[in-house]
Amino acid sequence: MPSYSLGLIGFGNIGKIHYDALTKSGQKDFQVKAIADLSTQSVREVLTNPNIQAVSINTPPNTHHQLVMDALRGGKHVLVEKPPALTVAQCEEMSVFANQQERVLFMSFHARYNPAVEAAKEELVDKNIEGIDIQYSEYAPNYHATPGWIFNPEIAGGGVLIDSGINALSVVTYVLPDWTSFSVKDAKFKKAEGFKVETEAHVRFSYGKGSGTLSMDWMNKGPEVRQVTFTADGDTYVVDIVKNIFSKNGEVQMTEDGSREIVDQQSEYKQSLILRIKQSHVPSGTWQSLNSSLSSEYRGVYRDFARHLAQGKSLISTKELALIQEAYRRGNI
Repeated sequence: MPSYSLGLIGFGNIGKIHYDALTKSGQKDFQVKAIADLSTQSVREVLTNPNIQAVSINTPPNTHHQLVMDALRGGKHVLVEKPPALTVAQCEEMSVFANQQERVLFMSFHARYNPAVEAAKEELVDKNIEGIDIQYSEYAPNYHATPGWIFNPEIAGGGVLIDSGINALSVVTYVLPDWTSFSVKDAKFKKAEGFKVETEAHVRFSYGKGSGTLSMDWMNKGPEVRQVTFTADGDTYVVDIVKNIFSKNGEVQMTEDGSREIVDQQSEYKQSLILRIKQSHVPSGTWQSLNSSLSSEYRGVYRDFARHLAQGKSLISTKELALIQEAYRRGNI
């Protein structure tokens, strides 16, 4: 496969993690040729540079749509972080334009590349999934300054549901790609004191012949939880993203040290992630599991992006955002 010249747009916390994945993991699919941040004047230079084939956009969500359209207009292939835009309509416009420009648009959902998620997809491919339960709990101020753009609804598009929920839902849509749509039964939200966005979200939804629940909490100071549970034919399957474990009826089917391979990143990459997370004041113990997840997930993101570029095929997913928009419309605080 060829090596692609890439420009990185956005150099905040997530942009730096992308940079580490591109430069310190040993990957050879991409060469970073330029870096631009919204606080500088260099974005236009990256988008118009004829020597850059692709761009990776890791800026706040309210900037994604315009940056993607400008990059496509400039003849670039585009990877865009989640959420890919603030509305499904914006995503569809981006998708149509990418096709017109004959460029690859790759909507990145890093949780899909957790090894436990891939194990679940393989195991559940022919199962009749009757129920889904999603549980996510973390203390968001560990990772994001308050106040910060992620807690501004005009920039982020919402709170815990659109930021963390879209990742959780992307796991479901990856494991169950044949379900064409999800319908919200009801949604309830809660704002912690002093916050402008929802910090708790509880959504009940249906799909095909099954139903699901999603519960998220950004104010949990206890152990972090990122779990997706599937029930099928009397069996219970759990994807534990924090622990990198996939289990069936309580018995572990895959672990980081199990028979399924996890890409082992170079120690320099791991140490840079550990340092970056520590500097973000994440509690001791939390950064260890987060580092393990991120080091494999973002390597997987770029490996898949390279595959799609080689095939000339976009990766578009709007089911997650469609469910989130419906939940916001129907929900109450």
